Amino acid sequence: MRHRVEKVKFRLGKDSNKMLIRKLLINFIERNQLTTTLEKAKLLKRMVDRIISRGKIFNEANKNYLLRYLMDPRLVKKIFEEISPSFSGIVGGYVRIRRVDFRAGDGAVIARIEWAHPLTKRSENKPVTRKPPSTELKLKKKDKQ
Repeated sequence: MRHRVEKVKFRLGKDSNKMLIRKLLINFIERNQLTTTLEKAKLLKRMVDRIISRGKIFNEANKNYLLRYLMDPRLVKKIFEEISPSFSGIVGGYVRIRRVDFRAGDGAVIARIEWAHPLTKRSENKPVTRKPPSTELKLKKKDKQ
């Protein structure tokens, strides 16, 4: 008997459950919030806490751990560079679950999962200094016609 192990089943089998949680995790990291059922949100919260805790320390083992779940180097880079530095002084509780409503079809509790603390923006939004397009090329093209 496996004591203190929660077993959560959503669909038809083990593989389907793993892929469901993986897709929820990927969508949450991409969009920073997600609306789903309360049971899925609770399970997703545990996974996000593990992922962010691993993302705080950049090394090969943690990078491979994140790649195993996310399967997208772009998302792993986002965790290491944008999300985890925002939670550097926080030990846990990275996300919050808010109950939104009941689903009309079956009465399931709908919840929104979102970041508990605002993500700090890095200085990536610097104004890009570009030269205005030169009119010399346009004049030369007109002169040739």
